[in-house]
Amino acid sequence: MGLDLLTIDSAITINNAFALWVEKLLQEFAFFLKIILEFLAILIIAIALVKSMQKFFRRQRYDNQMLHPSIRLDLGLSLALSLEFLLAADIVGTAVSPDWEGIAKLAAITAIRTFLNFFLHREVQELQEISQGMKPGLQIES
Repeated sequence: MGLDLLTIDSAITINNAFALWVEKLLQEFAFFLKIILEFLAILIIAIALVKSMQKFFRRQRYDNQMLHPSIRLDLGLSLALSLEFLLAADIVGTAVSPDWEGIAKLAAITAIRTFLNFFLHREVQELQEISQGMKPGLQIES
């Protein structure tokens, strides 16, 4: 009988060790994925900024306009995409074994980023309407 209890305790210990190892592996993968998503978000912003500045200086040289709506539209769409990547990174970072503090931070960050994204999409829609009014037949999907 004593041997059976020892066998059961050993099996439970092995299962717990395996579960902890799998959880640690998932945490490492989630951390790595979070870094990749954050890097992509920053890369999107950097590329959009460079493209916007090029368009701005090109337009400044030829049209002498301060800021063309299409430049703001392109930059706004890129910022919205970047916010989506950052939100995904936050979700991935909290996905494995979250504690209440992590969930509270995720809720706050999600609320702020959703708020920003909502108003950014609203401005993008307004800029699309302005661009469509300037160039008949132009349709931009959001």
